[in-house]
Amino acid sequence: MSTKPPSSETRDYLLRDLPISLASKVKVAATLHQASMKDYILEILRKHVDELERKGVALTLPDVKTKR
Repeated sequence: MSTKPPSSETRDYLLRDLPISLASKVKVAATLHQASMKDYILEILRKHVDELERKGVALTLPDVKTKR
């Protein structure tokens, strides 16, 4: 479904407390789309973010500098 970006452009996140019934449905939906659950979820998230951006929603966080 998609190619993997270089590791320097990715971040690992976990989905916790995902209800079993929802996880099962997502797994079936991913199978129907001939994709892994990871690729299917990434595609859904990308489409959602694209739709928000098309509607003019700003999705960038302010650049906050931390003290070190």
